[in-house]
Amino acid sequence: MRKTRPTLILACLWLICSSYFTTPVMAETTEDQPVTSAGLETIIEQEEDNEVTISYVLEDKKELVLKTDHEEMIDLEALKEELGADNVQSTDSKQEIVVTLDNPDLIDFKLHVSKTVPFLLTVQDADRKDMFKHQFNHTENVDPLVDDDPAEESTWTRVDKLRVSKGPVLKNSDGSCMQPILYFGDYRYSESGVMKVSSTWIPRRKSRENSLTAPNSGIIYSEPGGKIEDGTNNPKNHIYTTHYGDSQNKDFNPALSAQEDLPYGTPTSYTSTNLFNFVSHSDNWRKPGTSGPNKVGKSYAMLGEPNLYYRIDPKTGFEEQRLVYKQRAFYNDHLGKTNPEITTRIKMSFTKTGRVVTDIAFKNTGKVLFNNFSGFSNHDLSLNKDGTELTDKNGKKIGNYISIRSLGNERGMYFQAPNNEIRTTIYMDHEKGPAAWAARSASRGYLATKGYILKPGFLGFIGSHKEAFYPWKIGKPMDKNFYDKKTNTYKFSYTPDGISNAFVDQKDLGDKGQKMAAGTRLGTNKEKDPQWDAGVTMRSSPIDLEVGKTVHIQYGTVMDIPGTVSHPVVEYDEIGTEHFPKVLTLGTENMIMEGHWYDFDSRNVSIKYAIDSEDPEDIQKNTLMDDTQTEEEAVMGRFHDFSQKVSLDGLEKGMHKMYLIAEDGEGNKSILQEHNFKLIKSAVENKGPQIDITSPTGTKRNPYIPVTDKFNLQGFWSDQNSKKIKSISYAVDGGTENVVQEDIDNPALGELVPWKIKAYNISEYNDFEKHRLVVKITDENNQVDTDIFYFKHVGGGTHLVAPEEIDFGRVSVTPTSDQPIPTNLNGKKVLLEDFRKEGASPLKIKLSIKKFYKVTDNVDTDDEDDGDDSLSSIESRASSRDSLVHDVIWNGQAVNSKHLIVGRTDGFKSDEWRQTTDLTPEIEKKLQLNFRAKETGVSTGKYMSQWTWSTVDSIQ
Repeated sequence: MRKTRPTLILACLWLICSSYFTTPVMAETTEDQPVTSAGLETIIEQEEDNEVTISYVLEDKKELVLKTDHEEMIDLEALKEELGADNVQSTDSKQEIVVTLDNPDLIDFKLHVSKTVPFLLTVQDADRKDMFKHQFNHTENVDPLVDDDPAEESTWTRVDKLRVSKGPVLKNSDGSCMQPILYFGDYRYSESGVMKVSSTWIPRRKSRENSLTAPNSGIIYSEPGGKIEDGTNNPKNHIYTTHYGDSQNKDFNPALSAQEDLPYGTPTSYTSTNLFNFVSHSDNWRKPGTSGPNKVGKSYAMLGEPNLYYRIDPKTGFEEQRLVYKQRAFYNDHLGKTNPEITTRIKMSFTKTGRVVTDIAFKNTGKVLFNNFSGFSNHDLSLNKDGTELTDKNGKKIGNYISIRSLGNERGMYFQAPNNEIRTTIYMDHEKGPAAWAARSASRGYLATKGYILKPGFLGFIGSHKEAFYPWKIGKPMDKNFYDKKTNTYKFSYTPDGISNAFVDQKDLGDKGQKMAAGTRLGTNKEKDPQWDAGVTMRSSPIDLEVGKTVHIQYGTVMDIPGTVSHPVVEYDEIGTEHFPKVLTLGTENMIMEGHWYDFDSRNVSIKYAIDSEDPEDIQKNTLMDDTQTEEEAVMGRFHDFSQKVSLDGLEKGMHKMYLIAEDGEGNKSILQEHNFKLIKSAVENKGPQIDITSPTGTKRNPYIPVTDKFNLQGFWSDQNSKKIKSISYAVDGGTENVVQEDIDNPALGELVPWKIKAYNISEYNDFEKHRLVVKITDENNQVDTDIFYFKHVGGGTHLVAPEEIDFGRVSVTPTSDQPIPTNLNGKKVLLEDFRKEGASPLKIKLSIKKFYKVTDNVDTDDEDDGDDSLSSIESRASSRDSLVHDVIWNGQAVNSKHLIVGRTDGFKSDEWRQTTDLTPEIEKKLQLNFRAKETGVSTGKYMSQWTWSTVDSIQ
């Protein structure tokens, strides 16, 4: 049974915002055209209202008009105190207020507005011309479809509580075991599974309680005799994490609780962009301004709060998570200013071997081109254990100021505890790996900096001042303001003179492309150079990001516990998957297998393999590599590169799978790994063109099983003779031929050329039949070649789509109120998407409505009271919490709100793969709520209820 748990808000939707910061609005003026502009700068949530900052430039008429579409939305008395009573004039309803702003020393003012009901604020100039509009107490719609694949949403479930996802359990020969985990923000907020996203995204002075845009991972280690499924509740279990402030709460000093940088909530790790550069332009375009997403009250930090989702990865069977949030330069469009918008999706998942893969997608969801865009992933690194920074046997902390080293062969980096207790490896060589990365230091998640400031001095250069900021911050001398001589370390977030905080500018790739040997210290190759607070910054390549386009940053993380890992570990470069295999031409004699291995307790390691057989006896027949290491190398788990040839003699055209396993001298074996590769046709003289489909894989016996309506279909073609290809086309089930490309030049005869059908849409094949797609290439001599691809839908689950919030507006209630209010979904839908197999039993859609409680800052509305007030007396519902009584009426009859059937599917499941039932008209027509006060009365405010939608079988 699939559930969604949207929140019903009685009075209004409210934004989580805070902190005060003013950005001056600058403009050039002329005598003929005086500047008049105004803009919304901050929205700060307070206990009783929202504090809003409006900035302005009024060079002519010194008035602004504030209009609202509801009465008494603006605190008039507070506004008079702010500006002076003589400067504030209003109508009786307070829906229109005229303010005089003639103080030449001010550029902004504060406005206190209601947070109990959605309303529209319109700001006009003295001539009643609109300056800007803003909808308050309205949840910002965040579209999670960063990759434009709507059908994929049926595989994700949105949740309002943080969670921990667990990977494969890795067992050791001594009876101990390990399990990688992933989560967003600080582990201690996620481990219980009951902490809400919203309750940790609250202000912490200038920052946030929990830096949710930090994609974090850790590892649970269970001693022999322990139970790893108990997590940290078992005294024999230990948790290791890799970011400052992640499960480091025991280092927290309550006396310093007001400071943003304390070690909880991963305060100095985050994901963001250079969006702030549109708010405050850098003085060097190659060093654009950046901001952290934790800065409160600013739209360029984050609009609203992030949305969290999870699902079971169909490739591995492990749970994966994603976080989606939106950023915009300004809340509203400003006169003369570009206002781009970015939606970021961070997805974390496991491989079968336990590597945590993080994929960050930045999509331009605004209305304008984003010039010179860059996305950033900032990590403040620290090795932590059981709630505190790692310590040595004497209790000295050793997990923070630590050297970061190269993996060699352009793979990435690692950092290892001085006592060799824990090691974390970050692989940067993924398909969509960062365009640049630098193992240096980090930055604060609540800062917004200009990037580069140049203040010309006398005559333009005498006494001039310049300063760069993260990630372009330059290194500092051994001055006491930056450097601690006693410990030979630099203070956060400084680095030594000549070593940038991350990058010199956008041309600097950092450590990428440096080709340093494994074990080389990054940032400086001198071991005795001062240490700095370890961190790493990844970024995308600067690009003019068009509307609707997306760029990615992808990396992988592996954690090891050297003293306990008994099996060898092998990481292969560019390993092929089932639907993204390595592609080779038929007739290739050898395939090169490259990677590195390590083993913490054995001197000898052998890698065995078999092709197209996973039988252990077949695997033992073939040796890819035999290698040795010294005892010292084993203790440290040194990385050993390898490059070996595998014979492909006798293999036929098509898909093949290579099974690999490593075994050490004591008989301990690694996890079995799979490498998929495909042998395709290559052009030969006088034979015409050749074409192959390489991804995804779909044969007649094993057709491709799409879980969405769209997928990319791609492959390679070649032609030894023709310099021109007339067309590449495809047809499904013998139907109409569709041209993909035509009039294609072929300057390099015989070479493989990639082709692609992007986001191929199969929604018209909404059935369970096997479909045959034939792709065809035709050259200028009308010679042709074809390849065949099969796909088929199979039965899946169901997906309920319901509004995240439903607003019943403002109501006046008494103990005897009898004014049922119809449900208005305001254009949103309640849909049941049914992907089950044909003939599946009918479904009922059930709605459960909990009690309406008054929302306060200290109350979690998700209690266990089912809130069924229907068909009951007021007196029987006494409660210590402020609440409303509600009656549920369905089709004119009072019903029980705990088990309300609001719709049914039409009979047994049809032969359609996707069968959609729209319940919206029925709900809006038949569902009404009547609100009443308790006999003791009710206080004004916002009341909230939990509505749970679920599906149940309905055999007829």
